[in-house]
Amino acid sequence: MTFVRVVPDRYTRDTFKPSRYPGLEGRSSPGTVIEICTDGVTLDLSGVVLDGERKGGVGIWVHDCRDATIANGIVIGFHYGIRAENVSNLNIRGCVVSDNANPLDAGWLPDIEAPMEEGFGGGIYLHQVSHSSIEDNQANNNFNGISLVRSEHNLISGNRASYCGNVGIYLLKSSHNEVLDNQAEHCIRYTDRFWCDTADSAGILLEDGSNHNRIIGNDLRYSGDGFFIRGHHGEPSNDNFVARNDASYSPNNAFEAVFCSGNVFEDNVANYSNYGFWLGYSTNSLVRGNDIKSNRFDGIAIEHGQDNAIEGNRIAGNRNGIRLWSNPVPETPPRLDLPTRWYAISGNRITASRGCGLLVTEDHDIALKDNGYERNQRDYVRQPI
Repeated sequence: MTFVRVVPDRYTRDTFKPSRYPGLEGRSSPGTVIEICTDGVTLDLSGVVLDGERKGGVGIWVHDCRDATIANGIVIGFHYGIRAENVSNLNIRGCVVSDNANPLDAGWLPDIEAPMEEGFGGGIYLHQVSHSSIEDNQANNNFNGISLVRSEHNLISGNRASYCGNVGIYLLKSSHNEVLDNQAEHCIRYTDRFWCDTADSAGILLEDGSNHNRIIGNDLRYSGDGFFIRGHHGEPSNDNFVARNDASYSPNNAFEAVFCSGNVFEDNVANYSNYGFWLGYSTNSLVRGNDIKSNRFDGIAIEHGQDNAIEGNRIAGNRNGIRLWSNPVPETPPRLDLPTRWYAISGNRITASRGCGLLVTEDHDIALKDNGYERNQRDYVRQPI
């Protein structure tokens, strides 16, 4: 093991001298300030500021090693503050990795059609990183606060990744991670098309085969979507456990998960948004024990879903409490050759809906049990498709 304590000061790529510190590598990239590619390095940056001066590059580049620790530094003004690639047992703790790349005029990104694993800049970027912990850092005001790409079995805990222009915490092709007790508020980017178009910005975003993650206890309020499983391209993101998060005050959806299966949403807060839960084309999912209050449109909206369970939620003051619907394929005559869409809906309390407590199209086979309705304009309506 090698312990490196950098002398407290402000450094740029022109003023930092790695040769002063045994255990640090000579820089192989001119855009990097500190490079680590040796096993067992602990880097103590107490009192140190690494300043990229808005010239791009990377503050700290860790690659092709294991058992590295980075602690207590301030890394600002780079394209990526900290970048790690092909690393295991990496620990980043107590650092400020804020105010790095965050273009304000990005609009919609091309990764909707072709995912760009390289990303667009930001705070902490992990590529093929495993069995590592990112804890108690600040990664505010970046494009992406903390990004995981092809990374598994990591702990992301107690970080602040708010006011990011794209995503606070981003998982792409990344599974079996724990994202616990982080703050990713106000992660939002508006376009000029209409008031709720936030260009898929989100507090937490999963996509393209990000499976079996545990997303628990995060504060995601005031973001484009609070929590988002995107399904525009690549593999679905399935079997994630999403619990005790607050994703309220989204101009779009507090929680959105599309084209995916087996996800569990439990004991979350989804209030004061456009929609509480938007789960289009979701299957075998469970929505249980959530607070879903005062959303502009529906509390839970599922288009073309199947085999889902909605249990024990407190749903109040939405347009429709629960809305389930499908549309026939244009070439298919109505009500012919359409799948039966099975749901179990039980133990929900649905109150003060401005439109309907439970609104469904007639191709749904619903098992209803112990639901309570109060002060809804209408309690339960089945519609033709």
